[in-house]
Amino acid sequence: MKELINKVKNLTKRKVAKNAMWMIGERIFQMILSLFVSIISARYLGPENYGTLQYGAALVTLVSAIAKLGLDNIIIKEYINRKDENGLILGSVFGMRMISGVLSIVSVMTYIFIFNSDDNVIIITTFLQSFILIFEAFDLIDFWFQSKLKSKNVSIAKSIAYVVMSVYKIVLLILGKSVEWFAFASSLEYIVILIILFRMYFKNGGQKLKFSFNEGKKLIKQGYHFILASLMITLYTQMDKIMLGELRSEAEVGLYSVAIAISNLWGFIPNAIITSMRPTIYEAKKSNEQIYKKRTRQLYALVFWCGIIFALGTTIFSGLIIDVLYGEQYKGAVMALKIVSWSTIFAYIGSARSVWIVCEDKNRYSKKYVFWGAVINLILNFIMIPRIGITGAAIATLIAQVVVAIVAPLFYKETKNSVKEIIDGILLKGVK
Repeated sequence: MKELINKVKNLTKRKVAKNAMWMIGERIFQMILSLFVSIISARYLGPENYGTLQYGAALVTLVSAIAKLGLDNIIIKEYINRKDENGLILGSVFGMRMISGVLSIVSVMTYIFIFNSDDNVIIITTFLQSFILIFEAFDLIDFWFQSKLKSKNVSIAKSIAYVVMSVYKIVLLILGKSVEWFAFASSLEYIVILIILFRMYFKNGGQKLKFSFNEGKKLIKQGYHFILASLMITLYTQMDKIMLGELRSEAEVGLYSVAIAISNLWGFIPNAIITSMRPTIYEAKKSNEQIYKKRTRQLYALVFWCGIIFALGTTIFSGLIIDVLYGEQYKGAVMALKIVSWSTIFAYIGSARSVWIVCEDKNRYSKKYVFWGAVINLILNFIMIPRIGITGAAIATLIAQVVVAIVAPLFYKETKNSVKEIIDGILLKGVK
């Protein structure tokens, strides 16, 4: 019996490692390709046009937090716990997400017409980017493959999509097209991914999709805590760009976006770690509490120390990185880059803790401490952006991330233990 258990454990470890390697490989490929294309695009467009593009993208991302219906954090658990009903779960949620996507596009464009009615470029670029809100529903199929530890399929689909999008952008650069043409690139990427993943889903034995309004409503009730939490997270990660555009200029949005893009370059590592470890942590929670706690601490440790290495390197070489990658016209982003590179550590710690939150059924607390992070970020942005521009936005983001990841959970009895687990993981206690 013991030998059988060990074989199962070894098999699980191999599957997790293989799953993680596929995701990491895809993210590295994406990062290299995306970095190359985004750099030449940013150089070609310049800070102002690039900032216009990023301003619209920030608005779309902000609304996306609502369009996703808070389901990203619970859908894998549902797939694992209700294996015979995957078709019903996927079909129901997919239908609800498509409806919410259409309504979200309407809300984004309403905002644009009210506050930017005299700027046709912003109107067109934002509209073209807003199609993402419908087609990003592909995430639901992505999560199905993750629950099966078959991220190879998703990695292939995403890699193909990135190639298509990159070729599209390169053609635009060769033809000297305007910023409006670039706005459709992200939507094109999601369309390609959606088509490929649907084909792979059915080829890998995916159940026939069934739509049930009651099923969709039941799942949304589980995720509504995360809708508010995701909205608050998006507020303090995207509102700085929106406020820079409203209080300063599109050019500063472009500079700040470059700093954010570079600081997130390492994100494929923690995302791959979290995504790969999430199913095994869910399984451990059901069977062995000791293993569950150990794996949770391991997750925190891996995310934190990877972040420290990246932040130190970025801080030291920030000027050189921007000069080599983006050129002299983006030199104003150096100080912001030094600051936001540290904020990403706490952002990914928060993402890692979402696994613990789902396992412990503490969903209702997410929106509470994320709310405080959003409030602090908005207040600090209002105070600092008019005075010190993108540096103020970077400081506000760093403080907000620390509040959400470490400070706010301490004020709630049922979640403060998660901070202890994070600290234990950082100090490498109980990870072996």
